[in-house]
Amino acid sequence: EPQNNQNQYRFFAAALLSMAVLFGWQYFFAPVPPAVDNANTAANANVAQPQTVTTTPQTQPQLPTEPAQATPDTTPNRLITIKSPLYEVTLDSKGAVATSWILLKNKTKDGEYPIFADGSTDADKKPLQLISQKALAQTPRDVPFRLITADQNISNIANDRNYQVSGVEDAITLAAGEERRIDFTLTGDNGVEVKKSFLFRADSYVADLSVDLKQNGQIVPNTRLAIGASIGDHAINHHTFYQIESEAVAAVNQDIVRHQGYYSFDYNVEGKASLNVPGMVDWAGVSDSYFAMAAIPATQTQGLEIHAVKYDVDTQPYYKSIFGWIIRSPETKETRHLVTAYLPINADGSVTKVFTGTKDYFLLNPLGEQLSKDVGRNLDFVNLINFSNYAIIRWIVKPLSVPILSALNFFNGLTNNYGVAIIVFTFLFYSLLFPLRWKQSKSFKKAASNAPKMKELQEKIKDMQKKGVPMDDPRMRELQMQQLKMTKDALPIGGCLPMLLQFPLLIAFYTAITIALDARQASFMWLPDLSAADPWHLLEFGFAGSMVLAMKFTPTAPAVTPEQQMQQKMMMYLMPVMMLWVMWTAPSGLLLYWFFGNVVSFGQQMIINRLNKTNEPPEAEIVDVVPKNAKKVKGKPKLSTS
Repeated sequence: EPQNNQNQYRFFAAALLSMAVLFGWQYFFAPVPPAVDNANTAANANVAQPQTVTTTPQTQPQLPTEPAQATPDTTPNRLITIKSPLYEVTLDSKGAVATSWILLKNKTKDGEYPIFADGSTDADKKPLQLISQKALAQTPRDVPFRLITADQNISNIANDRNYQVSGVEDAITLAAGEERRIDFTLTGDNGVEVKKSFLFRADSYVADLSVDLKQNGQIVPNTRLAIGASIGDHAINHHTFYQIESEAVAAVNQDIVRHQGYYSFDYNVEGKASLNVPGMVDWAGVSDSYFAMAAIPATQTQGLEIHAVKYDVDTQPYYKSIFGWIIRSPETKETRHLVTAYLPINADGSVTKVFTGTKDYFLLNPLGEQLSKDVGRNLDFVNLINFSNYAIIRWIVKPLSVPILSALNFFNGLTNNYGVAIIVFTFLFYSLLFPLRWKQSKSFKKAASNAPKMKELQEKIKDMQKKGVPMDDPRMRELQMQQLKMTKDALPIGGCLPMLLQFPLLIAFYTAITIALDARQASFMWLPDLSAADPWHLLEFGFAGSMVLAMKFTPTAPAVTPEQQMQQKMMMYLMPVMMLWVMWTAPSGLLLYWFFGNVVSFGQQMIINRLNKTNEPPEAEIVDVVPKNAKKVKGKPKLSTS
């Protein structure tokens, strides 16, 4: 389904189109003088020092081998559960992998609060399970911390055998300030030795993982650590442009790359696909809109691979567009994707840091700075948050989104309601734009008053052109000078400025709402979740109606011809219909901002119209009878002496 394409592409394209139509409507109607790389072969050497590429010495080429007959696994299976105030994790001794990861709280320097899965209510609070049950059911299990090597036999031993776990009980509870180390060891066939050591901290979302993988005493090269598949909130009924599926994300060559399951892969007949990501990797992981798991190797590595599997699931009935809603044709299925990052690591016992938590800016910003110090290189870890898929837009939007997030966070702290915080922010922001709107109104009003004279000048210029008068003729130049004088103080840029200021703010606010964790499951009036669409779609229609009113009462460039007048009327009603389609599944918090902004704009325009009217001199009026209250003009009329 095209519905699952990039989560921001349609919004940006529609917003740009909207602005283009608005500008054309207001100013220009007057007569005018992935190449995808399939990863079907083993990657090159993956371990590198910062700024350099280090190739692992090859003692003997590794040829494809058939899986060897394994000796019976006599080690008993154990499930180790680690519970802290922030999370609850289950590690399976079979493969020493994570089979459950539940987030309990979001904690920042400003406070903490419990978090639950999508669709939770006060009466039914669902645990936020980050590991997909579909991934657990795969063969082999597609779960975090599996080891992938160029030798399938080694991979099978490392992932399918039970490890020895000593010195810990099956249930571990970490109190505030505590930490616990858990060692998994395995001695397998063919001289394979594996040791995985986990270090969990009660007060941190970052765990340490060290992997020591050897064969016959030699470190196994080209070892990759699986992150995923599809870490995120798996209670979501269906995904949209704004509530995305889990995607792979990585910091590669000082940039951020993202690969969603729908648009990044070419799937084979079995529904599987993979791709190589060339370049030096600082960190890589998997995340959805609000939650992530990302691993940071001890040094930069290369040879990152992304693997994906697609599958269909049954869903509760939903309408993917306004057209389906109108004809009452719901969808009951959705194609989803398991996306896993295969991150190259140092299998020599070096520590790989693993973050598993929320994508809260107020958590990741200070955490990223600390992680950069710990590993000795700049990580830009806050870019785990999707400020934009496009670098050029990210460069503009990120500096604007962060102050908006801070302002909304501040007002939310004052009002204790995120919806009220959005309304307060919107009112204050539009109040700052009031002087610019007033100037815009004056510019258009002056242009409207000049319209008849401008039309007359245009007709004169056309007549002179038909008569063959050249443009450099003094008479033609005089008419052009008159046109130039009439445009003084009524330049289009004066009217464009408020919209030019609002456009990047609109994109930034869209970004802030879609990444603000506090907006998730924040209720306001009839809206149960400001990060999701309005379940009753009242805001969508209210937004479209308020857009019609705002456009109807906002001064525009004068329409000189009947065709232009018709075009303006068409745009007045066509634009809201188009935006209604675009914003059908938009977060209700974004629609609340835009709807209330239109209401404030309408009120401001009424004030501006009244102010402009009181400043106008009374027009001359010809009457047949002099009113009784008319004052007599003093003085005698001057007589002409001619």
